Amino acid sequence: MRGQHVAKKKRQQRSTHRPGASFHQSGGADPRDTASPEDVIAATLHLATMALQSDDLRTFDDHVAFLAASCDRTETRVPVVKQVRRSFDELLHHAWQSGWQPADVHRLVFRRTDKSVADFSVHVIVAQLRRYAADTVHPSWRSQLTALAEGPLPQGDPITAAHASGVGWLTVMECAVRCLHVFRILPPIEKIGPAPGEWVRPAASAEPDADVDERILTRVRMLLAKAESTPYEAEAETFTAGAASLIARHRISETMLAASRQDGPKDGTSAQRIGIDNPYEQPKVQLLNAVAEANSCRVVWSKELGFATVVGFPSDLSGVELLYTSLLLQATNTMTAAGKRSVQGAHKRSRTFRSSFLTSFAIRIGERLQETTEAEERSAAANFAGAPAGERLPALIERDQDVAEATKKLFPQVVSTRARRTIDADGWVHGRRAADDADVRARVELRRSS
Repeated sequence: MRGQHVAKKKRQQRSTHRPGASFHQSGGADPRDTASPEDVIAATLHLATMALQSDDLRTFDDHVAFLAASCDRTETRVPVVKQVRRSFDELLHHAWQSGWQPADVHRLVFRRTDKSVADFSVHVIVAQLRRYAADTVHPSWRSQLTALAEGPLPQGDPITAAHASGVGWLTVMECAVRCLHVFRILPPIEKIGPAPGEWVRPAASAEPDADVDERILTRVRMLLAKAESTPYEAEAETFTAGAASLIARHRISETMLAASRQDGPKDGTSAQRIGIDNPYEQPKVQLLNAVAEANSCRVVWSKELGFATVVGFPSDLSGVELLYTSLLLQATNTMTAAGKRSVQGAHKRSRTFRSSFLTSFAIRIGERLQETTEAEERSAAANFAGAPAGERLPALIERDQDVAEATKKLFPQVVSTRARRTIDADGWVHGRRAADDADVRARVELRRSS
């Protein structure tokens, strides 16, 4: 959060009106002369976010400077910190009720501001969630925050903690107001899970293998991380195959266990959001959609919010995320290497080349996964007594229908659009070749186990 205020200080030096002057645009007494300190701070925060919304940086700077100056003295700092904290709590509570989750909020803060403000927002979210009993917040929320924090979750109040770490009050207040601004403009989105205070921990008998699932996923991630980091193709294939086999064995056991519970609870459809970052968002969505369709899932892209929602059965969603993440990394590494090797390196690094590469990669991966899916379904049907020859198993058809209905219910007004492409022929050829070389055996093993 340091070093962000050189231009702002210059603007403040040019300013001739005192901080907070926009309280009275038409003359008359300043309301702060008669209002309570709490009302003054609340009004200043509101006006600062409004100034930011209208891109009135001079007025924004004035209000932030007023808040920072108020923090220089203990007696005026207390109402500022208290009001900022209250605003954080109220706006985040509204965000949770409107369908947002921690990773979604952090993603939008980062897109609208910068990394320092996004990091600050993680501390703010952690502090706000402490208001709820731990057993009423879904475990996935803590997992999201742990990943965002990249370590132990921060402790204490985010405002005073930031200042105690050596950050000046001007920078702290700017980060706080920028966070508030993004929190304030969060639109309602689809609710894909319980908000804090609403989650009820299932009975022990309802999820007996939850710890086993997490251990398996941890080991799978470790294997894929090794596969993605090694420069040797054969070694990467070995690690990926090991991860695929581990997933397959676990899913086979899970399938057999579920089949033995004739009257037990059945998995229902669920949803998961996956970030789609700049650049080349559209080809990335195409790749995600290719992986999702092969796993009997559906994808809905929220372009302005920076994520796609994948709808499917819980076990399939885990496979989609793991395979998409691995394939995207493989594609990116191959694309970068192609640019470095080529004598026309500048061309290989061009935006059109890269976009065409990723688009071609996604389309070819989709073809390969679809071929695998159809082959595995034919094999399953051939081994299933009483299955109509040449037709899909009824259970698979029913599964697809359940996902389609869940997607329509969650997104009743979704619109399908055709992607617009500017094609670079060289990039297209390289992308298709990379897709042919990509390791998708994890998908084969997953499908075989189902």
